[in-house]
Amino acid sequence: MQHTISHGPNQATVDFVLNEGEEVLAEPESLLAMHTSIEITAKIGAQTTRKWWGAFRNLAAGESMFVAIFRAKRDGAFLSLAPRYPGNVLHLATTDQQSYYLTTGSYLASANGVSIDFKYAGMQGMLAKKGLYLMKTVGAGDIFCSSFGAIVHQHLSEGENFVVDNRFVIAFSETVTYQLVKASKDVVGSYFSGGGLVNRYTGPGVVIYQTRGRPTAGLMSRMFDMAT
Repeated sequence: MQHTISHGPNQATVDFVLNEGEEVLAEPESLLAMHTSIEITAKIGAQTTRKWWGAFRNLAAGESMFVAIFRAKRDGAFLSLAPRYPGNVLHLATTDQQSYYLTTGSYLASANGVSIDFKYAGMQGMLAKKGLYLMKTVGAGDIFCSSFGAIVHQHLSEGENFVVDNRFVIAFSETVTYQLVKASKDVVGSYFSGGGLVNRYTGPGVVIYQTRGRPTAGLMSRMFDMAT
């Protein structure tokens, strides 16, 4: 399997050349173009480690219950996927020793055997707009995430702290810990800082964020941030 990220950084796609029998799992409605030698099926929670239960956690994590499966019927089959929103595509190569957490709405596709598990984020995850569960990569393979805007990698050393507004985080290393904190002590400061809640990340590891926030509920969402 080969892949190429094209047309970035504003209108990116991820293009695959598949050999016979190889599969790519992706979010519904992500198909842009393909050869007719690719077969499409759909399953509930196919990319998760626990299928049906994982599908319901997909919803809680802000993703779809169903997953599209693209399978090549011959060598050299071409497949092109596109995110829902304008921006770039992030590729993460996972291993058994290197896992990542993905935030709400960032999952685009996966391949080569990597699966998704879930970490309960609780009220902190809801307040941080990350959803009730965070998605966690399991095993070795390729994960592709969509960004709304350009992609920034912030590498943190042991014990180093870094703050990112919750609307902008795409993914972060399993080794990174985070804590939900207020951007400002008062309502006025929260409004002019752009949001009431941020995450403070502590290394070692990498935090990957986007330069624009995905569309949200607008004013009501901002008011909720300031209230909390």
